Amino acid sequence: MPGKEIIVKWPKGWVQIMVDSKGRPITQEVDSADPNDHYRPWMESHVGKQGWDWDWGLNGNDVESNTLTIKFRIGKTKLATIAAMRWA
Repeated sequence: MPGKEIIVKWPKGWVQIMVDSKGRPITQEVDSADPNDHYRPWMESHVGKQGWDWDWGLNGNDVESNTLTIKFRIGKTKLATIAAMRWA
């Protein structure tokens, strides 16, 4: 998908989980290093659907540098700047 890529730190730390693995509503704090727990709620609320408006993956030197690459489609590039400021 054409668009803008940002590189963010691999997440770690405590987050508040709002649903369990079956989609039932809960509120629980967990120590997590999963990008879905840290980044996905904000991305889906502000940017849109994963795989269409944005997506992430490991590119280039991400593994060695402990980072994650997030790509935004062309219509969402302004939000890429906001996300980079939040998490870079």
